[in-house]
Amino acid sequence: MACGTLANLFLPMRIPWAEDWAHYLEARALKEGIPLAPLDVARAASAGGSPLLLDARSAVDYGNGRIPSAVSLPYDSVEDAFENVKVLLSREQPVITYCSGLECDDSFMLALFLREQGFTNVVLFAGGFEAWEKAGYPVEK
Repeated sequence: MACGTLANLFLPMRIPWAEDWAHYLEARALKEGIPLAPLDVARAASAGGSPLLLDARSAVDYGNGRIPSAVSLPYDSVEDAFENVKVLLSREQPVITYCSGLECDDSFMLALFLREQGFTNVVLFAGGFEAWEKAGYPVEK
């Protein structure tokens, strides 16, 4: 803590004392040019199959419950998992990534990975599975 205090006293670019963690993930996505999907867009995607929902959580979490029609693409093993999922995708196809909730950045990292692979229509559902369950929407197992 003392080092942080000293740095804030002498450095021109100060370290923020507090961060708005409730919107941190969304702010990072917008800074990178990744649009945000609200809950109603994620629900429509689940019901209609488009855009494709990609679950960035671990395979275990996906198996324990997921948004209906979501496809597993766990960020913790994205290189291997992508090989299995890429046959379902086209680079222009709209996709929505999600993970556990606002404190999980796996969906954000997955969105960045997909953009690096040439995908042009990637959207982030930052509220993720937590917001889905809180809204009382059905869960697929």
